[in-house]
Amino acid sequence: MPDPVTPAAPQPPAASQPPATQSAAPAQPPQPALPPCGPDEVALLIDGRPVVAKKGTTVLQAAETIGIVVPHYCYHAGLSIAGNCRMCLVEVEKTPKLQIGCATQVAQGMVVKTTTDKVKTTREGIMEFLLINHPLDCPICDQAGECRLQQYSNTYGTGQSRFVEEKIHHDKRQPIGARITFDGERCIKCTRCIRFCDEVSKTGELGLFDRGGHSIVAAFPGKPLDNDYSGNTVDICPVGALTWKPFRFDARVWFLRDVPAICAGCARGCNINAATYQNEIHRLTPRENADVNGWWMCDAGRQTYEPPKTRRRLDRPRVKDGAAEPIDAAAAVLRAVATRHGAGSLAAVVSARLCVEDLYVAARTLAALGITRIVVPPHEEGQDDALLIRRDRTPNGRGAALVGLGAPDAAATAALAGDLVTGKVRGLLVVGEDPAGDGILRPEAMQNVEALVVADWWASPTAEAAHVALPISAWGESDGVFVNFQGRAQRTRQAVRPGGLADPAWRVLADLGLRFGLAGSFASSSAIFDEVAARVPAFAGLSYRSLGNRGALVGGA
Repeated sequence: MPDPVTPAAPQPPAASQPPATQSAAPAQPPQPALPPCGPDEVALLIDGRPVVAKKGTTVLQAAETIGIVVPHYCYHAGLSIAGNCRMCLVEVEKTPKLQIGCATQVAQGMVVKTTTDKVKTTREGIMEFLLINHPLDCPICDQAGECRLQQYSNTYGTGQSRFVEEKIHHDKRQPIGARITFDGERCIKCTRCIRFCDEVSKTGELGLFDRGGHSIVAAFPGKPLDNDYSGNTVDICPVGALTWKPFRFDARVWFLRDVPAICAGCARGCNINAATYQNEIHRLTPRENADVNGWWMCDAGRQTYEPPKTRRRLDRPRVKDGAAEPIDAAAAVLRAVATRHGAGSLAAVVSARLCVEDLYVAARTLAALGITRIVVPPHEEGQDDALLIRRDRTPNGRGAALVGLGAPDAAATAALAGDLVTGKVRGLLVVGEDPAGDGILRPEAMQNVEALVVADWWASPTAEAAHVALPISAWGESDGVFVNFQGRAQRTRQAVRPGGLADPAWRVLADLGLRFGLAGSFASSSAIFDEVAARVPAFAGLSYRSLGNRGALVGGA
């Protein structure tokens, strides 16, 4: 008989298993792979985006390289790190507390997040804290429109405040220096101005006094903020606490248009922005260029736009003893002197304050006129300092030498003054200078000058005495190139239109040259510079496009 089949032992019922979607955590997207980096670099992630940065770079700086904005007040690339505003707090993975992005250095494999809820809530708290004692005077504040507190309040604030107590008040409209006005209620104590005076100008006029909510920035007793670079404290102030007196209440910043230009105050050639409105320059501010002026400019340079606004302009041609066409009259009086006394009786005074295009056309025109005695007067004042200011106040002395006119020369200028007195020089063409006002053309020489032709932008004493005076553009009224003392060619752009009948100096000189057989014509300043690049070896390969906003070194520099 077959063996009976033993029934299987009963099995316990299987435990009920929930669906996998109820127990598993949401799948996290994989982090992007870190890119390879060199021995002096690290790779990290910022908001999920890979970044390669040099060792020692801060999180804030690394974020800027990929276009991620980390808000900040106290940080400035040209100053030491203070880390006191706390607006740049970011979240760093595996770090329990938020870290300040301006002082936290990047590390290999670091994961940084700048937009988490924790970061957002913290920024809202900081904005509320900064606004507790801040006055609500945006409508009358000069900084309105470019105020970082105003901008961040809209972007990172809550739009409301829980503070109902009386605000702490400080002095308003306080003159803290000859050119600076301070509003203590607007100050957020970022200490940028203090660090600038300690580290850049090294004059140390400012300090932070008192404690807590009563702390205030002020000048030390008997030491007002009057250094040669005081205006930079206004530029770097993120709020409206420091204002520049010459610009105060002059124009609303949202009406202004910044035009990239080059300061013509000295041979440094600081990069600047000329702020214009209704065909008028209202202020000059520094434009960053690490090769020339960094982030700064001097106070004297800030006001170089004023003379064309305050001096009486030469707005139309003036011809003595006749009603001939001005250029024809100028050619006639110069030709008459050369005929009577020979070409050696003619001389020219050309300003190194003119741009390369003007100087190049001047050199060609003078060659056509047969004038070989050319003087470029020097303009020197004070001494070179350790930061930016140059004793040489001619912005294009190097350019004048390169195009063949010669460098500014005091001895040659003095020799010309003597020959004017003795009558050896009978005819004088002056472009952009004031020999009568500067003492080169002395009163006793005037009786010997039979032909005085002047091209200038203002009604100078020399222009008033001229047989023919021709109006030309002032600084900021035409495009051009300046070559600074280091040999860096830099482009300045037209900010405003010239007034009256003024033309760029190169156009007036080219018209004069035509009367003496000067071949060719020029359509624009860029066309002239292209010819300069083709004919003058030092400028070979350069163009307006290649100069860009930072300039380029000329050959041999």
